Amino acid sequence: MINEEIRQFVDRVGHAFVATADATGNPHLAAGRGISILEPDRLVFESWFCQTSLKNLKENEKVAVAIADPVTGNGFQFLGRVEKTVDTAVLDGYAPELEPAGLPQVQWRLEIRVEKVMAFTADAHSDRPLG
Repeated sequence: MINEEIRQFVDRVGHAFVATADATGNPHLAAGRGISILEPDRLVFESWFCQTSLKNLKENEKVAVAIADPVTGNGFQFLGRVEKTVDTAVLDGYAPELEPAGLPQVQWRLEIRVEKVMAFTADAHSDRPLG
């Protein structure tokens, strides 16, 4: 599903936008870095996702991930389900210059099983899965 061309694109761009929604369908958009391809149908993030994204994932495991070239705006959209979440680091006052006031910040590893890959573009397109 995720071929070598897509893998190289993901590695080159290195960041993505992740859309989640709560149980009622209320959407939330987050940005993430540290994205990699683990298998031909699995994306993995290790990034500092906000509490809203994690709350949404507890209610609704479906996600859309868009990875776009910063110059052209074109790229790929991945639709799937988060199968696993693991907290990998916590900031809780150790580095106050990096932390927003309030909640501690948690770095999360999200493992996403990709069900569809589509072109992501502002040009005319069909939303048909690639491959």
